[in-house]
Amino acid sequence: MKIQRFLFIPAWFATVLPGLTNGFYVPVQAPEATARGNAWLATADTASAVYYNAAGLTQLKAPELVVGAYGINLGIEADTAAGSYKNDASWSLLPQIYGAMPVNEKLVAGFGINTPFGLATDWGSNTPFRQLAMATELNYVTGWFVLAYQATETLSIGGGFGVHDADLSLSQGISPSPVNDAFEFNGDGAALSWTLSALWKPAEQHSFGLVYRSKTDFNLDGNTRNSYVVGNTAASLDFLTPATLAVGYAYRPCAEWSFEANLEWVNWEELDTLVLSQAGGPNTPIAFNWDSNWVYSIGGTRLLDGGWNVSAGYNYIENSQPDSTFNPGISDADRHWLSVGFGRETETFAFNVAYQYAFSDRDVSGSPGNLADGTYKSRFNGVMVNCRWRF
Repeated sequence: MKIQRFLFIPAWFATVLPGLTNGFYVPVQAPEATARGNAWLATADTASAVYYNAAGLTQLKAPELVVGAYGINLGIEADTAAGSYKNDASWSLLPQIYGAMPVNEKLVAGFGINTPFGLATDWGSNTPFRQLAMATELNYVTGWFVLAYQATETLSIGGGFGVHDADLSLSQGISPSPVNDAFEFNGDGAALSWTLSALWKPAEQHSFGLVYRSKTDFNLDGNTRNSYVVGNTAASLDFLTPATLAVGYAYRPCAEWSFEANLEWVNWEELDTLVLSQAGGPNTPIAFNWDSNWVYSIGGTRLLDGGWNVSAGYNYIENSQPDSTFNPGISDADRHWLSVGFGRETETFAFNVAYQYAFSDRDVSGSPGNLADGTYKSRFNGVMVNCRWRF
């Protein structure tokens, strides 16, 4: 019976988990940043700096509370030799809450709740790559606790830690033909990470930002289910989200205009070999060959009369998933993001709205078993809104 439990674990399981990596990284976490291509870490002048650059909180002279949400729709199409298929795209809603409280003239405390990783894909069970991925879902939430300190008139530093909770569900077919069978894993777990940051403003027109976030190591406890075996099997999976390092430069030529460029490195080389453990059987090592990637962001904001503002930006995220481990669970690619937004600020209240459109086209050859070879097109739409209160 022990042999039977593992007989139907697909060899392709080793390629499913990458679908939860770069494509499920959600770096956009506030519309004032998103609207300008997410180039904001050298500005970071609202309570949303809790996530973007904690050091920026020293710019706040009064308590602030920010409440927002990000809605995104992932439209992905696959054209393969066997036919064309669409991801069952639905809108996902990701919340953000940030708060900041000055402790004294130099020290500010901040907290936040957001979803820096998450989202889902669903290809159904009738695709030629069903053994690679049918459905993938990662529910992820993080609580942030940070402090910011103004070390000199021009330099502020920040840091803190995040408490992360992840709930992961994976489903893939066992047979190559579209029959009603599946191998599934469901598990959840918690983990800690830390962050350090700096904001340097040598002059009124110029500022520089630096942010590092550590990787997060999880052990997801749960179970596996196999259509050919009665009952569930206790299982666990090690899992991680990557360390990131970002730098930014903001230029304000006058009071009405602000421009910024950011560069971010995402260290997916840390994702080397994961291990799936099942009760009563051997551990299953899952090897990856992911590459670290870069995220390029640029944008600007124009302040208007009456407290209004408009912004626009561009964001480019490099692909980190080679053809040899390509998985339609995320269909990662070199992806372009276009953003616009507007907002209004008064003495005690502000709101911001941002819209994103992302697109990519990728040809895949030499995927695992050549099951997912073909052309993949993504067309994403995202809308983000928040409200900010100053007390």
